Amino acid sequence: MNLYALPLKNPSTEPLAPSEFLCSARRLPAEAVRDFLAENPGYLAREIQLEPAKALAEAAGRAGFPALLVDEKDLPAVPQPLAAAKVSPREGGFEAVLPAASVFVPYDSVRVLCAWGWDAATVPDTTEALTQSLTARLAALAGLKPPPQPSPVKDTFFRADIITDAPEVSRIVLRPEALDFSPLGRARSYSCLDNFRPLLDALSAPAFAAVKGPFLPAFLASRPLAGLKAASEEAADSGLSRLILLSRSGK
Repeated sequence: MNLYALPLKNPSTEPLAPSEFLCSARRLPAEAVRDFLAENPGYLAREIQLEPAKALAEAAGRAGFPALLVDEKDLPAVPQPLAAAKVSPREGGFEAVLPAASVFVPYDSVRVLCAWGWDAATVPDTTEALTQSLTARLAALAGLKPPPQPSPVKDTFFRADIITDAPEVSRIVLRPEALDFSPLGRARSYSCLDNFRPLLDALSAPAFAAVKGPFLPAFLASRPLAGLKAASEEAADSGLSRLILLSRSGK
């Protein structure tokens, strides 16, 4: 039996915008709807049967949230990422330093240029993690109750994706903590995140035909991002698949 997805047609619709509609249409509690929308950015439903999918799509259109009806098997695979170490805006395109080579990507070949943010536990210092593990083992050997473990510390992680039809590369991933921001020159600051914004702004404006999603313009404008974050990096991949679909369908 085929299962279907309902990706929103408008790439700039904010993830939580359909919350009230979905609560009513699918008779789900608000928390469950918010969790679903964070885990599946840009979708009204995933893996549902054809007739309920059709009915939901029709109701969504009437409510101002037009959606595509797509077989789950037809959602685009997310290309393997090539992590850029440095990106330098140039006339007509940008140069990206990738693991194997440097490539020039024309702006008119960029089909998707989007950004994501999600909250996740930070990796603890190796020494600290080993100390906690050793203490717990010693307590167990001594028959003692293991010491309480500290709650994991969460941080917000950021990523930008560039999907292109240039022959040299199909997907470039930018992570602020891994980028050399020297192309910014004197505008460069000590904060990688503060540098990430002007770099993405310099790439976004000339790639005017690219599908961009709602997170990127909010990030560039320094607007609040809490309601735009994905639940995880895997959720960001799901949202990226939708933007690739929209770039191909011309919707």
